[in-house]
Amino acid sequence: MNGFGWLAREAIADALRRRIAFAVALAALASVALLESCTSCSPSLTVNGELRELTELAGPAGLGSFVLLGLWGIALAGVLAADHLQSTLDDGSALLALARPISRDAFALARLAGVLGLSLGAGALVLGAAIALLSARSGLAVAPALAAAAACALGCVAVAALAMAASLALPRAATLLLVLGGVWLTAFANSLGSFTEVGGWLGALDRFGPPLASAMALALAPWLDGVAISGDSVRVTARLAAWAIGAVLALVYAFRRVELRG
Repeated sequence: MNGFGWLAREAIADALRRRIAFAVALAALASVALLESCTSCSPSLTVNGELRELTELAGPAGLGSFVLLGLWGIALAGVLAADHLQSTLDDGSALLALARPISRDAFALARLAGVLGLSLGAGALVLGAAIALLSARSGLAVAPALAAAAACALGCVAVAALAMAASLALPRAATLLLVLGGVWLTAFANSLGSFTEVGGWLGALDRFGPPLASAMALALAPWLDGVAISGDSVRVTARLAAWAIGAVLALVYAFRRVELRG
């Protein structure tokens, strides 16, 4: 892992220099502004001419908003990773870096660290604002949100590493479609599996795939009053951690097999 720190800093700087970094910053700020607007209005209903606040909806609304923002961060990590390593092979910078006493493993992991530095930073901004707003305005507990944010970070690692590994074999457009389609399809399967028994390939995706949405939802279950989400939070989070570790190992293995041409 010689030179990993230098490589990681260079990868983060490279990610920040890309035009998409500006779009990420704008999207993060827009998400915070939208959340601020949504949380400023509490759910209410007029009964016999009297306005009554539906405080029991604060938990489900907060959970849905938080999970959607978390999925946005996970998808962002995959999109950023779709060419962050492959581009260094295309422009020859990978060959120049590896001409030094730097291992392939260190180079691939440093490029992954660059993606995660940008995506986790944006996610921390958005989810941090969500935690503050939901706690202050809806009275929702902070601890479940912190656990859900940790699950989101694991999802970012898993999707970014898988996208980066896939980019070594697929064109960028195909990798992007795989990332976006995979994240939202997995989230859909998780959503169905949280409340009902799902069969077929969607059920298999929910039970054995990376629990991107269900890990966050189970962490936020204390926000719900009288509504049960199926699944064990510890086991689901452990499965997501296993996916994250496996994805990183898959990236390292895939990059070791890449043929470098001078």
